[in-house]
Amino acid sequence: MSDSDQGARVLEEIVTASVEGLGLAATVVVEDGPEGGLIARIAGDDVDVLVERNGEVLDAVQSLAAQAVRRIDGNQRRGVLVDANDHRAKRADLLTRLAIRAAEEAVEYGEEVELDPMSAMDRRTVHMALADREGIETRSEGEDPRRRIVVVPADAE
Repeated sequence: MSDSDQGARVLEEIVTASVEGLGLAATVVVEDGPEGGLIARIAGDDVDVLVERNGEVLDAVQSLAAQAVRRIDGNQRRGVLVDANDHRAKRADLLTRLAIRAAEEAVEYGEEVELDPMSAMDRRTVHMALADREGIETRSEGEDPRRRIVVVPADAE
């Protein structure tokens, strides 16, 4: 992270304030992310509150921080990721395994497989995990917060 990056400073301030506001003993480190984005990593023994209920609090902190960074950067879109104890990577691995099982089931039985409702970030992870897989297609259905993915065998459409 460059010393002159206002967006990075704002991200660190907001995430640190959120962590302190929740009374957590944790550290916050901001680093450069892919394609000019930023990553705020939260580490500590008691950050479980941030990742409960599939990371809803973590998602809320990330959304707030992204809006603040966007404003300080002159309304330019910039990737902002907030993670706690590598929750995002662990969640992506879990969702990828779930997606692969759903795809195998859809192909084996020739029927659509409907996954549980999930956040937009989680849906994107599932779509990306199955994007190059032959014999299936994915689509999102429903309205937030009940929006879900349906895995469809390609010949069932």
